[in-house]
Amino acid sequence: MADDLHRVALETITIGKQAIIFLPSKSSAEKTAEEIAKKTAFFLPELGQEILTAVSTPTSQCRRLSHCVKKGIAFHHSGLTSKQKDTIEESFKAGKIRIICSTPTLAAGLSLPVFRVIIKSLKRYTGRWGMDWIPVLEYLQMAGRAGRPEYESYGEAITIAKSDA
Repeated sequence: MADDLHRVALETITIGKQAIIFLPSKSSAEKTAEEIAKKTAFFLPELGQEILTAVSTPTSQCRRLSHCVKKGIAFHHSGLTSKQKDTIEESFKAGKIRIICSTPTLAAGLSLPVFRVIIKSLKRYTGRWGMDWIPVLEYLQMAGRAGRPEYESYGEAITIAKSDA
């Protein structure tokens, strides 16, 4: 399944488009971004430095994010600073970042140049209740990030299923 996810993400880059991959947790967003970043040929050192200087003392998470954005990939979730989120979103709009691996934090409110939305799981982490099915409205919000009329003539929403069920 991870191979399918990586293949679809890298194919999006190959056709010159951008994608958001929605993942069920912060840790899975970070891990997926790191895995995909290992497979790209981008080199954006100035962008990596901008992520590091967004905080006075970079944490290990900041360094991990910096490494990913140097490779044109980012992760996005509630654990990032506002400045880091803004840098990621603006760099995505500018076409420097090609793939954002995100929790549902990017599901509503932003219009970004997303051709393809890839949803890895129809479940997500809900705090004290653990993993739970995403509501239909949330699925529609995530899928609706693809093909925004100001950026694309159409978009694609792909869900990676674990089983036929």
